[in-house]
Amino acid sequence: MHSKQVKFSIFIALIILLSACNGENNSNDNLINKVNIIEDRWVNYKGTSENNKAMIQSQFIPYNPEKDYEVSSDTYVSYFNGEEFIKTELYEDTPEIISAVEEADGVILSFNKSNRNGMQLVEIE
Repeated sequence: MHSKQVKFSIFIALIILLSACNGENNSNDNLINKVNIIEDRWVNYKGTSENNKAMIQSQFIPYNPEKDYEVSSDTYVSYFNGEEFIKTELYEDTPEIISAVEEADGVILSFNKSNRNGMQLVEIE
């Protein structure tokens, strides 16, 4: 009986360790804060955030046009300079490196709820 408890405890500890390692890698690389996402919204081609029950909108994400960023799933990327809207582009052939927009200092991603778990925006080195 004691042997089974030890094996079970080791098994649980291993699962926790592996889960922590996996989550740590994703959270360090992914620039999207999924805790603060906005449900049922997206930024359209006019730069307006509007209702859409199928979509999720990220918060403002700082962006440097001199760096390359890749999206993992289909998404709309809206580019901003401060609060000034520049443009929204749709990326469908993902993963894909997003366009460099010189005047932009931030982006907001809008993506389908079904892509929530796999959605990432990462800086490419």
